[in-house]
Amino acid sequence: MKTIKSILVSAIILSNILSYGQKKEISWLKKCTKLTCHVNFNAIEYDFIVDSLVVSNDIAFKWKMTDPMNYAGKVKMFKPALDTATAMNNFFTDNNNLNLTDETTVWVSKKVYKAIKKGSSVNIDAGLGREKLTYIKNEKIIAKFNGSNKTFNALYATTVSGNKFWILDDPANPIILKMYLGWTIEIKEITAAD
Repeated sequence: MKTIKSILVSAIILSNILSYGQKKEISWLKKCTKLTCHVNFNAIEYDFIVDSLVVSNDIAFKWKMTDPMNYAGKVKMFKPALDTATAMNNFFTDNNNLNLTDETTVWVSKKVYKAIKKGSSVNIDAGLGREKLTYIKNEKIIAKFNGSNKTFNALYATTVSGNKFWILDDPANPIILKMYLGWTIEIKEITAAD
C-alpha cells in the first residue's frame, strides 16, 4: 500500500514539475522592460528599440529607431493577433502607430510558435508574400541582459526563399530574437525593470 501511495505522490509531483515547465512565463517581460535590437538594412545600421512595454491579454509598446533613421511610433497587438496571426508587420515608417488585429510584430503568434515547436511547418507572410516556415533545430542566442551576457533558447526556422527566424522558446512570449529577410534584425540587449 505504501508503495502505491509513493508512486502516486511521485507521479503527482512529476506532473506538477512538467506542467510548470510548459506553462512558464518570462518573469522579466513586464512593464518598462526595454528590448534593443540591431538592424542592418541594406548596409544602413541602426537600433530598433521597444520601450514602455505593457503586457496583458494584449501587448503594447513604444518603438523608436536611432540614427540615421530616427523614426518612432507605437504598437498595440490585440489578443486575436497574438493567438492566431500568420502575417507580420516588419516594416515601419515615422509616426507609425499600429493597432494590429491580424498581424504581429516583434512577437510571432502562439499559432506560429506551436507549429514550429512541434517541429512542423506553418504558412506565414513576413511582409514579402506567403511562404512556408519550417522548424530546423533548437539554437542558443546570446544577448546582454541587464549588462551581462545571457543565453536564450531559440527555435530556428527557415523558409524556402531563405528567410530565417530565431524565435524565443517560450509559449507565452515567442519573441523574435533574430530574423533575416534579406536584411537582419537581432536582439542585442534587454533591460528589465526590478
